[in-house]
Amino acid sequence: MRIAMLAPLALLSACQQAEAPAASATEAGAPLNAAQQAYTDANARMHEGMASIPADPDEAFMRGMLAHHRGAVEMARVELEHGTDPEARALAESIIAAQQAEIDQMDAWLAARPATSPAADGHAGHH
Repeated sequence: MRIAMLAPLALLSACQQAEAPAASATEAGAPLNAAQQAYTDANARMHEGMASIPADPDEAFMRGMLAHHRGAVEMARVELEHGTDPEARALAESIIAAQQAEIDQMDAWLAARPATSPAADGHAGHH
């Protein structure tokens, strides 16, 4: 019985550790370079946008996915600004095209629905 009670606590502890914010410096103690900082900032904005969950499950899905897709587009743009590998850059361009099309579709879906919760999705201006 005691082990069964400890397992959920261990899992919760592991999840909380996994969700800890990224450090503001590299393992060597040096400040983040421009690309690292851009990825860190994009990740924070994406998770902020995914944190507000409306009661309506369809709207929750759309708003969460919007934040997720916008984060993917933002990360791909960081790759294009800082990355040099041709395959990684090509994938970034592909991600931008695919994700932007889905962002547009989700934006249209939300615009066509009656407002059921605050319209803020945490990523205004990050299209």
